[in-house]
Amino acid sequence: MIVKHKFLDKYPITGKKILIIGTFNPDIICNEATYFYGRRRNYFWDLLPSVFDSKSLKDELVEEKINFLKTTNIELTDLILSVDISEEDVPFYGDDKLNNVLKWNTDNILNVLKKNNTQEVYFTRKSFDKKVENIKDKIHKIKGFCEENNIKFEFLPTPARYANKEKLKEWKVKFRR
Repeated sequence: MIVKHKFLDKYPITGKKILIIGTFNPDIICNEATYFYGRRRNYFWDLLPSVFDSKSLKDELVEEKINFLKTTNIELTDLILSVDISEEDVPFYGDDKLNNVLKWNTDNILNVLKKNNTQEVYFTRKSFDKKVENIKDKIHKIKGFCEENNIKFEFLPTPARYANKEKLKEWKVKFRR
């Protein structure tokens, strides 16, 4: 079964100062997210606003999140556009089920970065021990482009599963705020 990304068609990137790249947000019935990093066990909307000394947006409407991103000159995207996954695996769409990526977002991300507007790029993953085949190669292609073009690139600890003082501290260090 082909599963596409839930939001990328609706929210294309254009070249803001800061680009934050995630992995994948599947367009499936059991995915309750209404926007990027919107799953219940994802704390992105606690961490990112805290980096900028703002209140948590975890339980806020999508419009509030979009307004925050506009104010801070940030945009969001994901690395994967579509995957082929068995129907029985759809309810369990973790990284271990993303081993058959059909389409990557790498070329689109690089085309936007070539516009020279983006000054900072962050990827919300530090480790590549899961089964997402080729993900390391794809993100390192973007990282290499950033390094060649004096664009700051950092790996962030994943916002999934939990947020704590240590994770927030590391995010602030990476953002240098």
